[in-house]
Amino acid sequence: MKNPFLEFESESGPSQIPQSESNRVSGLLSRSHNPFAEFAPPETLANQALPMDEILASHAEAMALLTEAYKRLIAQCVGDSVWREDRASIERTYAAALQIARETPWHAEDVSTFGEYALQKDDPDFFLIGPLGLFLSAFCNASDLSDMKLDLGGQDLRVPLVGYRLRSNLSLTVVGHLGDLTGISLDGGHLKIEGSVGRYLGAGMTDGQIDVSGDVGRFVGEQMTGGLIHVMGRLGGLGTPNGGLIRHRKQLVFGAE
Repeated sequence: MKNPFLEFESESGPSQIPQSESNRVSGLLSRSHNPFAEFAPPETLANQALPMDEILASHAEAMALLTEAYKRLIAQCVGDSVWREDRASIERTYAAALQIARETPWHAEDVSTFGEYALQKDDPDFFLIGPLGLFLSAFCNASDLSDMKLDLGGQDLRVPLVGYRLRSNLSLTVVGHLGDLTGISLDGGHLKIEGSVGRYLGAGMTDGQIDVSGDVGRFVGEQMTGGLIHVMGRLGGLGTPNGGLIRHRKQLVFGAE
């Protein structure tokens, strides 16, 4: 093995150290003065299972449960037909997803992980991202937490319908870009999006707040009756809101305070 201290020797060659002293120095370097000794794992831990093993096992079980739950939603609300983003389909699919969320054992961190997992899954049932947005929204609304986070960053697909009917007293932060119909029918919650969204942001919302750090498409606040939408990036255009407030950066573009 190459001596890691050779580069510090003088150009004229190694220092002339008496043999007895050299042996003593070598002994010290190989024991207490080994600069790499502190990084060596204790021998007593060599054959012990790491906590991460248990975490990964629990994670795999959660993904299996949520996958089965999502497939149940698709079988119930889509079957062999094509899912459409019309009002009746959205309401029916969300109601079924909410019921499934109440019947399925899960933890808050599982929901965010499942969103990323589903978008990378090579399975036809996961190609329907409209129901996926409603599925994630239902699980968030079914929780008893006041704060939740979904990390969908780094994904090519933009999930729509995230934040549907976001309930009062729930603050949901979403990292990543989202699709159309984000935060529609918002019902008092606070939706914070660290990314950009598509069209119809906050359509039909009655109360609550939506903050978007990135860009937003057209028809912002379509038929909204209350609440606040705040966009920090580019704004594609307003819809026909009936109430509430819409801010673009520092400017109030709809409503009166």
